[in-house]
Formats: sequence, structure tokens, C-alpha cells
Amino acid sequence: MALRAGVAELKITPPVGMDLTGYADREGPSTTVHDDLWCRGLVLDDGATRLGIVALDLLGVDFPLDAAIRREAAPAGGLAPECLLVNCSHTHAGPAVARLTSLGSPNEAYIASLPGKVAEVMGLAAGRLAQVSVTFGAAPVRVGINRRERTADGSIILGRNPEGIRDERVRVLDLRDGGGETLAVIFNYACHGTTMGGENHEISAEWMGAACQQLRTRLPGRPVPMFLQGCCGNINPEREHRGFDQVAQLGGRMADAVLAAAGSAQPVRAEPLRARLSRTELSLQDPPSPEVARANLAQAEAAAKQVRQAGRHPYVVRARDALVAYAQQILRLSEAGERDYKLPFAVQALAIGEVALVGLSGEVFFDFSGEIEAASPFAHTLVLGYSNGCTGYVPTPQAIAEGGYEPDASFRYYETLPLAPAAGREMVVAAAGALREVAQV
Repeated sequence: MALRAGVAELKITPPVGMDLTGYADREGPSTTVHDDLWCRGLVLDDGATRLGIVALDLLGVDFPLDAAIRREAAPAGGLAPECLLVNCSHTHAGPAVARLTSLGSPNEAYIASLPGKVAEVMGLAAGRLAQVSVTFGAAPVRVGINRRERTADGSIILGRNPEGIRDERVRVLDLRDGGGETLAVIFNYACHGTTMGGENHEISAEWMGAACQQLRTRLPGRPVPMFLQGCCGNINPEREHRGFDQVAQLGGRMADAVLAAAGSAQPVRAEPLRARLSRTELSLQDPPSPEVARANLAQAEAAAKQVRQAGRHPYVVRARDALVAYAQQILRLSEAGERDYKLPFAVQALAIGEVALVGLSGEVFFDFSGEIEAASPFAHTLVLGYSNGCTGYVPTPQAIAEGGYEPDASFRYYETLPLAPAAGREMVVAAAGALREVAQV
């Protein structure tokens, strides 16, 4: 049976007044909507297997929300739960939905509405199945830059590292109906949605949304654009300043590249369809000694006291108090004396003929994307972060040795211990295994 596909989309813009997420020191909730957030869904069917891909304009989802989405959206699309991939764009101008310490308070009513909205999109997409052909293309583009900058004293900060690894190309899947009209254009690239900073209080899908907006108007027939975020753990936008004009500029640069890739795309075999979703574990570092844990707690308490005495915004005080609670939690783990903790992690592989998608549930460093591509038996492999949940950063062993925000501080917001140097390799091995499984005839 020929491959069939259906696509649909629905706005998921939250109400103004909800907390935004992504920055710890944001002073207050959202104040207006700059541009809408979307849920976009694709259903693929080869007669034997049905796959679903969901693209959400959100920072990320946690495992409980991913499970809720899977329970409602998979049946609505007529597919098995393991055949659904949920990818988030990682906009830092979106609502707090995952429970991240000090990064905004989630709105429970909004969270509860999301599974139903995703299910509605998947149901609509499944009801629009039509025979399609698929082409794959790629084009050079530079929207992101490596953000791990080494300072004069040798420390690593979140800045600009022009010599560091970054994503140099956008990968595009163009799905066309029997009349040659594009139904959906799927594009994958790795770059944080952080053009706007913590001073921003406007809801936005960031540069990724700006690219989708431009593609919607520039492609004939107004097909549905779907952005799939890659492994951008160490990649930020290469911006000159913060501002929505810069968001539009970066989005336009990406739209130009997507159009170039689609224009030169070549037909690919898009059958059969297969899926593999596994739940694995990554190694964590042991808790610090009780002495170090107590010192960290004292430091967190001092920081909270300082912002309170300085009369800082209540949101900033709340964020510091949350970090105190985290430090107390780590002290309890340290005093318990247990070791060999593990971090739950999801790895998914979807096979669409000679194209594979790999979904990873973390803020994965881009370096690992190349390793997984190299291990893949498929002609084309798209490696995605922020998929099917998000449990924290996955830095390289070198980055862990160097230090900096991702290996040394980010784990506090995910309420976990830092990853061990072996964790990245464990993830790559799991991804390569999943790819081999879905490649088998």
C-alpha cells in the first residue's frame, strides 16, 4: 500500500498572565502575546503501521505530561503509544508546563488542557490521510552558535564560541500529495529558542515560530510547517541583540534555507514505517559529601537572603527559595549515603523508509548528534532533543571536565544530580541500538 499522510495544527497559546519559563530571574508573568504558539501533528500510514509526530511550541514537557499526551493523542490518531513522537521547540518565551525549579509556576488548568488539544490535532490529521510522496533535502544555514565561551581566566560562560561545534545545515522533509502540492514541510535544526532573554514578558514561539510563519506565506498552497528541535544543549542563537526584530531576522534566515533545501530535495523511499520507544537510565554522579552539601546549602540560603534584603521582585525571591529547597534535598541524599543513582531517559527511533528520526528526552549537546548519525544504518537521520519528555542536559565528557552552566548548575532546575561522564556514551549506545532495531526488515 502506498504511503499516506495527514497533517493538522491547532493554537495552544496560553492565557496572558501565566508564568513564562526558561529564565530564573524573570520578574513577573506574561503580559501580552507577541505571536501564537502551535501544536502541529503529522500522521503517516503505510497500511501496516501508523506513526505520529507532534511538534509543540513549548520549552519541554516532563514525563507525566508526555504520558498524558500519549494516552489521549495516540488513540485519537489511531496509532500505538510507542509510535508517537512528541518534540518541543524549546522556546524560552512560552508557558511553564514542566515542573522546573525556579523557572516559573505551571498553570495546572493549562497543563490539563494540552493532552486533549494534541489529541484533537492527531484526530484531525488521521482524518485527512492522503497518498503522498516524500523528498529529503538539506541546505547550509547559520542561525546558532556554540555558546560555551572560555574567558581569560579559563572558566566557561554562556557566551559566544565561534570555533566550537554548531549545526551548519537544516534538514527538510517535503510531503506532497498526488497533485504535487506540498502538505507539510518538516525541518530540523539545533538551536535554543533564546533570542529573547529573561527581560521579555511576551508570549512567543521565538525564531522557530518566525520561520514557520514565513514558510506558511512563502510556500504555495500554505502547507503546514513543522519545526523539530535538534540537540541544541550547547547552541544559542547567533544574535546581535535581543529583540523581536532579531527573532524575525533569524526566522527569515531559516525560512530561506528551508526553501533552498526543499527546492533541491530528492525523492526518498518512505516505507516501511517502524517505531521503537525505550525507557533507559543514564548514570548520575554521586551526591557530594555532607560537608560540601552543607556548604552548598549555606550558599543557597545566603543568596536567598541577599535578594530578599535587596527588595528584589517576589519572583526572584521565589526562585532563590526554590534553590534552597533543592540544596536541602541534596543534603538529605548525601547524608543517606546511597550511591549509583540513575536518571530516567527516553530514546525513540522512527523509521520512515530510508529516513530515521531519533528522539532523545534531554538537552543533548550537539556533538552527540553527529555520533548518532554516524552510527545510523539509514541514509538520512534526524536527531532530536526535547522529545517525549526532558530530564536535563546531556553534556560531553569534555564539557563536564571543563565545567560551566550545563554540567555544573543546570541540573538544579531539573532537581537531579549532575550526569556522570559516561552518561553521554550510554545514550548514544541506546540510540544506535534503537536505530538498528527499526532498520531490521
